[in-house]
Amino acid sequence: MNKAVATVGVWVPSSNGPPALSPTERPIGRAAIRLSRAGVRVIFGDRMTAGQMSGFEVVEERWRPCTNVHIDAIHDRFPSQIRAVVFQALLAGRTNQPMGNPPGFTALCRDKIASQEALTSLGVPMPEIEADPALFQDRLAEWGAGFIKPRFGSLGAGVARVVPGDQLTLTRPGVVPGRDEPSILQRAINPPKGLAGLAVRVLVQRTPSGWHIETPVVRSSASDPVANAARGADVAAGPDALTPEVLTRVRQSAAHVCQIFERLECAEFAVEAGLDLVINAHGIPHLIEVNARPRGRLEVLAQGDPDRFQDAHEAACARPLQTLAHWAIAGRHPRSKDRDLPQSNLEPVFVYR
Repeated sequence: MNKAVATVGVWVPSSNGPPALSPTERPIGRAAIRLSRAGVRVIFGDRMTAGQMSGFEVVEERWRPCTNVHIDAIHDRFPSQIRAVVFQALLAGRTNQPMGNPPGFTALCRDKIASQEALTSLGVPMPEIEADPALFQDRLAEWGAGFIKPRFGSLGAGVARVVPGDQLTLTRPGVVPGRDEPSILQRAINPPKGLAGLAVRVLVQRTPSGWHIETPVVRSSASDPVANAARGADVAAGPDALTPEVLTRVRQSAAHVCQIFERLECAEFAVEAGLDLVINAHGIPHLIEVNARPRGRLEVLAQGDPDRFQDAHEAACARPLQTLAHWAIAGRHPRSKDRDLPQSNLEPVFVYR
């Protein structure tokens, strides 16, 4: 391993031993190997005290335990909803390192009401929502159909399509097992003919020079209106499943949301987000929510066609870490106007496509 010019800590659940799979068998492991050759040391774990982490790193293509390593920047991939106590301990052990994604941005994205209010107030169109259960039936009568969902849920848990007259519950099962969340209602967007649902996940990631928009991943279902990969929807690459016109609209919508992120104070250190859009019968995309800890969709493409998507998947694993390392080396905030501060000479490990 080259001498580290920056050390990035990745907050992930840890056990008493190293991960079961070797680094070469996992995209994030292979990304860590390539980053180490560029001088970026990556530490994985869930123990942090006074700015130092203990966990595992990749050395000579093997996992190696490490203890009390000074961290220059933090990438938060920890399931904080399910393991809240450990996550609070991690936050308490942090000092002044840049952290992506920051807690404020994650909290905003997780709250479907707050995130929609913030985004729509800045010009991002989204299907209407209703948070007052007393008005649910009135809204359904007005809209014709909607989706009832937990306010803070993810992975499609607790989401269902409803129409006027359906029995609506005040709470829905959320991402935390055994814990229900307040229900919200969002207007349904009618999908193209022949489909129950057509949704697109767009991974957007920050680089030192701007936002990178990854290949959109399309989820479609002839029977499930939610069209979520975690619920068994068919998954395909955007260029394979969408017309060029619709694909262009999806990319334009993603670019617009990234521009809006630049105006959100809590997104100053945001390094990635998963944008969920649905496509209507006329091929128009509608943003429905933003995920601060995107996962899995590009991996599905890489598993199905590694020659085409494996490099892109590994690049997506590395990109947030490399951006955080750049910020740490430069000693500056990403929005700083002070051009006299030192710049990072860290070369890209991957050619971003």
